[in-house]
Amino acid sequence: MARPVCSTLSLAIRLARTKTEIDDAAALYVRSGRAAFTWRPANHFHVEDFRMFALDEEVWLALMGEALVGTLSIFRPENFVHCLYVDPDAQGLGVGKALVAHVRRVVGAPLMLKLDQPNARAIAFYEATGWRFLGLGVRPEHVRSRDTFKQGGSAPS
Repeated sequence: MARPVCSTLSLAIRLARTKTEIDDAAALYVRSGRAAFTWRPANHFHVEDFRMFALDEEVWLALMGEALVGTLSIFRPENFVHCLYVDPDAQGLGVGKALVAHVRRVVGAPLMLKLDQPNARAIAFYEATGWRFLGLGVRPEHVRSRDTFKQGGSAPS
C-alpha cells in the first residue's frame, strides 16, 4: 500500500468484478506473499499465477475506503481456501478474520485450506480463529510439511 491504513475505516468485502480488480488482487498476492513467505525464493510469487487461480476460483476483496487491503480466493467445488493475503500494512486490523467470516457465511459450509508448516504466523492466526488441524498433506521439497486445516463442522471420517 502506498499510504497507511486507518483502522477506523469500515471494511467492505465483495467479489472481484473486473480484470483490473483481479490484477490488483494479484499484485497484493505478490507483495504480501514475498513479505510473509521468507523461506521461499524471492521469485516464487507471480502475478500470472494468481490470474490463473482466478480463472477457477472466486476472488473476494477486502477494501478500506478505496484501498485494497486483503484478498481471499476460494475453489468453491471443494470449499477450499486457496489464497488469503492481507497487505502487510493492514495486518492486525482484523482484515483476514473478516474475509474468512464473510466467505464462510456465503459458502454456508466448512472451509478447508493447506498451509506451509514454516508459516507459524498463519498457523497461529487459523488456530486463534477456530480452525482445526486435520493432519499433514503433500510435502513440496522446499517445505518441511504442509498442514491441513478445517473451519466449522466436523472432520471428515
